[in-house]
Amino acid sequence: MKKESLSYHHGNLRRALIDAALEIIGEHGVKALSIREVAKKAGVSHAAPYRHFKDKDDLLSAVAIEGFDMVIQDTLERFERYRDNPLERFRQSGLAYIDFAAAHPSHYRVMFSSCEQNVTDGVDRHSREAFMILYTSIAECQGKKLVRTQDTFELAMAAWSLVHGYAMLVIDGFIKDPSDRLKYVITDALYRGLRETNTP
Repeated sequence: MKKESLSYHHGNLRRALIDAALEIIGEHGVKALSIREVAKKAGVSHAAPYRHFKDKDDLLSAVAIEGFDMVIQDTLERFERYRDNPLERFRQSGLAYIDFAAAHPSHYRVMFSSCEQNVTDGVDRHSREAFMILYTSIAECQGKKLVRTQDTFELAMAAWSLVHGYAMLVIDGFIKDPSDRLKYVITDALYRGLRETNTP
Protein backbone atom coordinates (compact mmCIF):
# COMPACT_ATOMS: atom_id res chain seq x y z
CA MET A 1 0.00 0.00 0.00
CA LYS A 2 2.92 2.34 0.62
CA LYS A 3 4.04 1.99 -3.01
CA GLU A 4 0.49 2.54 -4.24
CA SER A 5 -0.03 5.64 -2.09
CA LEU A 6 3.29 7.14 -3.17
CA SER A 7 2.55 6.62 -6.85
CA TYR A 8 -0.93 8.07 -6.55
CA HIS A 9 0.29 11.04 -4.54
CA HIS A 10 2.77 12.00 -7.23
CA GLY A 11 0.30 11.49 -10.06
CA ASN A 12 2.11 8.46 -11.45
CA LEU A 13 -0.64 5.89 -10.99
CA ARG A 14 -2.39 6.60 -14.30
CA ARG A 15 0.91 6.28 -16.19
CA ALA A 16 1.79 3.10 -14.30
CA LEU A 17 -1.59 1.56 -15.17
CA ILE A 18 -1.26 2.39 -18.88
CA ASP A 19 2.27 0.97 -18.93
CA ALA A 20 1.07 -2.18 -17.18
CA ALA A 21 -1.75 -2.56 -19.71
CA LEU A 22 0.69 -2.19 -22.61
CA GLU A 23 2.96 -4.81 -21.11
CA ILE A 24 0.10 -7.29 -20.68
CA ILE A 25 -1.11 -6.66 -24.24
CA GLY A 26 2.40 -7.19 -25.55
CA GLU A 27 2.68 -10.51 -23.73
CA HIS A 28 -0.83 -11.93 -24.09
CA GLY A 29 -2.90 -9.77 -26.46
CA VAL A 30 -5.75 -7.30 -26.02
CA LYS A 31 -8.34 -9.91 -25.03
CA ALA A 32 -6.24 -11.02 -22.06
CA LEU A 33 -6.41 -7.59 -20.46
CA SER A 34 -8.39 -7.13 -17.25
CA ILE A 35 -8.43 -4.45 -14.58
CA ARG A 36 -7.39 -7.04 -12.00
CA GLU A 37 -4.34 -8.10 -14.04
CA VAL A 38 -3.39 -4.49 -14.68
CA ALA A 39 -3.54 -3.71 -10.97
CA LYS A 40 -1.43 -6.77 -10.20
CA LYS A 41 1.16 -5.85 -12.83
CA ALA A 42 1.32 -2.26 -11.54
CA GLY A 43 1.68 -3.45 -7.93
CA VAL A 44 -1.46 -1.74 -6.62
CA SER A 45 -4.74 -2.88 -5.10
CA HIS A 46 -7.56 -4.14 -7.31
CA ALA A 47 -9.54 -0.99 -6.57
CA ALA A 48 -6.75 1.47 -7.42
CA PRO A 49 -7.28 1.54 -11.23
CA TYR A 50 -10.82 2.82 -10.73
CA ARG A 51 -9.39 6.11 -9.51
CA HIS A 52 -8.52 6.85 -13.13
CA PHE A 53 -10.54 4.45 -15.30
CA LYS A 54 -14.16 3.46 -14.89
CA ASP A 55 -13.61 0.05 -16.53
CA LYS A 56 -11.37 -1.90 -18.89
CA ASP A 57 -12.76 -0.20 -22.00
CA ASP A 58 -11.98 3.19 -20.50
CA LEU A 59 -8.38 2.10 -19.95
CA LEU A 60 -8.14 0.76 -23.51
CA SER A 61 -9.53 4.05 -24.79
CA ALA A 62 -6.74 5.89 -22.99
CA VAL A 63 -4.17 3.59 -24.60
CA ALA A 64 -5.69 4.11 -28.06
CA ILE A 65 -5.87 7.89 -27.68
CA GLU A 66 -2.27 8.01 -26.51
CA GLY A 67 -1.25 5.97 -29.55
CA PHE A 68 -3.07 8.22 -32.00
CA ASP A 69 -1.55 11.30 -30.37
CA MET A 70 1.92 9.79 -30.74
CA VAL A 71 1.53 8.92 -34.42
CA ILE A 72 -0.04 12.33 -35.15
CA GLN A 73 2.85 14.13 -33.48
CA ASP A 74 5.43 12.02 -35.31
CA THR A 75 3.73 12.58 -38.67
CA LEU A 76 3.53 16.35 -38.20
CA GLU A 77 7.19 16.47 -37.17
CA ARG A 78 8.08 14.61 -40.36
CA PHE A 79 5.98 17.06 -42.38
CA GLU A 80 8.04 19.94 -41.02
CA ARG A 81 11.11 18.48 -42.69
CA TYR A 82 9.38 18.43 -46.09
CA ARG A 83 7.47 21.71 -46.17
CA ASP A 84 8.12 22.21 -49.88
CA ASN A 85 7.57 18.61 -50.95
CA PRO A 86 3.89 17.58 -50.73
CA LEU A 87 4.50 14.18 -52.35
CA GLU A 88 7.15 13.35 -49.74
CA ARG A 89 4.76 14.41 -46.97
CA PHE A 90 2.24 12.00 -48.47
CA ARG A 91 4.86 9.26 -48.32
CA GLN A 92 5.84 10.15 -44.76
CA SER A 93 2.24 9.88 -43.60
CA GLY A 94 2.41 6.21 -44.55
CA LEU A 95 5.91 5.60 -43.23
CA ALA A 96 4.93 7.16 -39.91
CA TYR A 97 2.19 4.55 -39.46
CA ILE A 98 4.53 1.69 -40.30
CA ASP A 99 7.32 2.94 -38.05
CA PHE A 100 4.93 3.60 -35.19
CA ALA A 101 3.44 0.11 -35.41
CA ALA A 102 6.88 -1.50 -35.38
CA ALA A 103 8.00 0.57 -32.38
CA HIS A 104 4.73 0.45 -30.42
CA PRO A 105 2.87 -2.75 -31.37
CA SER A 106 0.73 -2.85 -28.21
CA HIS A 107 -0.56 0.66 -28.80
CA TYR A 108 -1.19 -0.16 -32.45
CA ARG A 109 -3.20 -3.29 -31.68
CA VAL A 110 -5.47 -1.36 -29.34
CA MET A 111 -5.89 1.55 -31.76
CA PHE A 112 -7.20 -0.77 -34.46
CA SER A 113 -8.77 -3.55 -32.44
CA SER A 114 -12.43 -4.50 -32.76
CA CYS A 115 -13.11 -3.81 -29.08
CA GLU A 116 -15.96 -1.50 -28.12
CA GLN A 117 -13.60 1.23 -26.93
CA ASN A 118 -12.85 2.11 -30.53
CA VAL A 119 -16.30 3.64 -30.99
CA THR A 120 -16.06 6.05 -28.05
CA ASP A 121 -16.10 9.76 -28.83
CA GLY A 122 -12.54 10.31 -27.66
CA VAL A 123 -10.99 7.54 -29.72
CA ASP A 124 -13.12 8.37 -32.74
CA ARG A 125 -12.06 12.02 -32.61
CA HIS A 126 -8.35 11.19 -32.43
CA SER A 127 -8.54 8.53 -35.15
CA ARG A 128 -10.33 10.96 -37.44
CA GLU A 129 -7.64 13.55 -36.81
CA ALA A 130 -4.97 11.03 -37.79
CA PHE A 131 -6.89 10.08 -40.93
CA MET A 132 -7.43 13.71 -41.90
CA ILE A 133 -3.67 14.29 -41.95
CA LEU A 134 -3.41 11.61 -44.65
CA TYR A 135 -6.49 12.94 -46.43
CA THR A 136 -5.17 16.50 -46.45
CA SER A 137 -1.75 15.43 -47.72
CA ILE A 138 -3.40 13.66 -50.67
CA ALA A 139 -5.66 16.63 -51.36
CA GLU A 140 -2.61 18.91 -51.44
CA CYS A 141 -0.89 16.60 -53.93
CA GLN A 142 -4.03 16.60 -56.06
CA GLY A 143 -4.06 20.39 -56.01
CA LYS A 144 -0.54 20.39 -57.41
CA LYS A 145 -1.38 17.72 -60.02
CA LEU A 146 0.95 15.20 -58.36
CA VAL A 147 -1.80 12.68 -57.58
CA ARG A 148 -4.66 11.79 -59.87
CA THR A 149 -7.97 13.60 -59.53
CA GLN A 150 -10.01 10.72 -58.12
CA ASP A 151 -12.22 10.99 -55.05
CA THR A 152 -9.84 12.03 -52.25
CA PHE A 153 -11.54 9.93 -49.60
CA GLU A 154 -11.27 6.81 -51.75
CA LEU A 155 -7.56 7.41 -52.36
CA ALA A 156 -6.98 8.04 -48.66
CA MET A 157 -8.75 4.80 -47.75
CA ALA A 158 -6.70 2.89 -50.31
CA ALA A 159 -3.45 4.37 -48.99
CA TRP A 160 -4.38 3.75 -45.37
CA SER A 161 -5.45 0.16 -46.08
CA LEU A 162 -2.13 -0.63 -47.71
CA VAL A 163 0.11 0.78 -44.98
CA HIS A 164 -2.12 -0.63 -42.24
CA GLY A 165 -1.96 -4.09 -43.76
CA TYR A 166 1.81 -3.88 -44.04
CA ALA A 167 2.10 -2.62 -40.46
CA MET A 168 0.03 -5.55 -39.17
CA LEU A 169 2.20 -8.03 -41.08
CA VAL A 170 5.24 -6.46 -39.43
CA ILE A 171 3.95 -6.59 -35.86
CA ASP A 172 2.53 -10.09 -36.36
CA GLY A 173 6.00 -11.27 -37.37
CA PHE A 174 5.23 -12.17 -40.99
CA ILE A 175 7.65 -9.55 -42.32
CA LYS A 176 11.16 -9.42 -40.92
CA ASP A 177 13.28 -6.92 -42.81
CA PRO A 178 16.15 -5.55 -40.69
CA SER A 179 17.06 -3.08 -43.44
CA ASP A 180 13.51 -1.65 -43.58
CA ARG A 181 13.85 -1.66 -47.36
CA LEU A 182 10.42 -3.19 -47.93
CA LYS A 183 8.52 -0.29 -46.39
CA TYR A 184 10.00 2.01 -49.03
CA VAL A 185 9.14 -0.47 -51.77
CA ILE A 186 5.55 -0.56 -50.49
CA THR A 187 5.15 3.20 -50.27
CA ASP A 188 6.83 3.71 -53.65
CA ALA A 189 4.38 1.28 -55.23
CA LEU A 190 1.47 3.11 -53.62
CA TYR A 191 2.51 6.63 -54.48
CA ARG A 192 3.58 5.80 -58.01
CA GLY A 193 0.23 4.13 -58.49
CA LEU A 194 -1.66 7.23 -57.37
CA ARG A 195 0.31 9.75 -59.40
CA GLU A 196 -1.10 11.45 -62.46
CA THR A 197 -0.25 9.46 -65.58
CA ASN A 198 1.79 12.36 -66.98
CA THR A 199 3.84 12.79 -63.79
CA PRO A 200 7.36 11.27 -63.90
